Amino acid sequence: MAITQRHAYKEIRLQQLRSLCATAQFGSLVAAARSLNVSQPAVWEQVRALEREFGAVFVKAVGRGCQLTEAGKIMVELAEPVVAAADSIKRTFLERQGQVIPRLTVVATQRILIEDLRDVVPHFIAKNPRITLRFLERPNGDVYKAVESGEADLAVASDREPTSPRLRAEPAYELDSVLIVLRDHPLAKKSAVTPRELLKYPLVNAADSFARPEVAKQLSDLGIFAAENRSIEATSTLAVRHFVKMGLGIGLVQGRVKNGPQAELFERDMSRHFGRPKINFIWRKGVLPTATAQNFADTVRSLVGE
Repeated sequence: MAITQRHAYKEIRLQQLRSLCATAQFGSLVAAARSLNVSQPAVWEQVRALEREFGAVFVKAVGRGCQLTEAGKIMVELAEPVVAAADSIKRTFLERQGQVIPRLTVVATQRILIEDLRDVVPHFIAKNPRITLRFLERPNGDVYKAVESGEADLAVASDREPTSPRLRAEPAYELDSVLIVLRDHPLAKKSAVTPRELLKYPLVNAADSFARPEVAKQLSDLGIFAAENRSIEATSTLAVRHFVKMGLGIGLVQGRVKNGPQAELFERDMSRHFGRPKINFIWRKGVLPTATAQNFADTVRSLVGE
């Protein structure tokens, strides 16, 4: 039995797992081979060797590409963390040895980069002057893809649970649901505001501008999106703020309530009615976070999570 176990251990090679995972990711042997910088026959032989070892078919041809069998899906789910961890070992080791300049790529939406991380970046750089920090701006739906593909080390994203088995979510911080109006607006003068009172004024948000579907549904049930007084539908937080400043309506955003004396807008916390949006860190499963990445996440929590 001991001899059989040693034999099996030698037969299951990292390159075989890597070839299967690349085939699953790109949907064809040609694309997988290109991503691994090897020949197509080499990828196919690695996958076939893995299938022989387990006595199962993992990949089947479909048109000009291929797809995973049910057994293949199970194997990829098991193999991806192993491949990701192996690929991250060298970089993590060299960083910890001080042999390479630490680098970190963070992906987030425009709002999170500009608002939530505004104070984090200078603080982090001041504490870590040797680190190369790179930011990717992506729409909310594409933030997860950047981490899954390895383009980014870490995502700071809304609390939508990632559907990919390659990713894991970790709580980061919470925000306020914020009503923004001009400083002389009637809603700025009230001691309290209910969601139904928003019906009197045009909301400049589009229905799909809300990261949390439950908020859009709540407003839709009130009839706010069907109101005849609406002439603007903006999707980004910056655009919502811009149109509110122009006097074209009121807006709902997520962030921290700010009411400085020089501010053009009055902000009111509506979290009691619309909840507190949650923000997560998104990591790739199996990849050991570098000290740089963990340090950045801890800095975000300490500064934004207060």
